[in-house]
Amino acid sequence: VVCVLTGHGLKDPEWAIAGAARPETVPADPAVVAAELGL
Repeated sequence: VVCVLTGHGLKDPEWAIAGAARPETVPADPAVVAAELGL
């Protein structure tokens, strides 16, 4: 998954990171990733 920041987020990435929700993590198993994505 890729996230692109534009505008003022590029000038102050700490601000963008501080306001973002912590991402969920899953094991590096293709079946688990597919299940999390609903595939």
